[in-house]
Amino acid sequence: MFLYKKATRHERKQVTTDAKYKFLSKLERMAEALYKQGDSISHDGAWERRRSFLWGFGEAGKTIQLVTSEDIQRAIDRAHERVYGESGIARIERLSPIGDGSEEPDWDAFDSPTYERRSMGHKQ
Repeated sequence: MFLYKKATRHERKQVTTDAKYKFLSKLERMAEALYKQGDSISHDGAWERRRSFLWGFGEAGKTIQLVTSEDIQRAIDRAHERVYGESGIARIERLSPIGDGSEEPDWDAFDSPTYERRSMGHKQ
């Protein structure tokens, strides 16, 4: 017969904290690998698959309530900074075509977190 000790609240919280840290560390490594392989402008089919996998991984973490959208975004932002040496917003501004200044950028595309933005042709 096996006897199991019931985990204390502290032990359960520690397991959850460890799992969250491991999850976000893996997500960050995957995002870094994705950014090293290309970006949303210059990429191939392998990059699209990797991005979809990363998105699904993040959604799974949210579904089991291990992480929040904000946790995921912070991990992705850290990976972006390491690979590109600048924030996503700074890179967007730097790479935006320079017009005559009369047109207003369409910022609606940036209302949702980066990892939630999906290409128009990509189905969920």
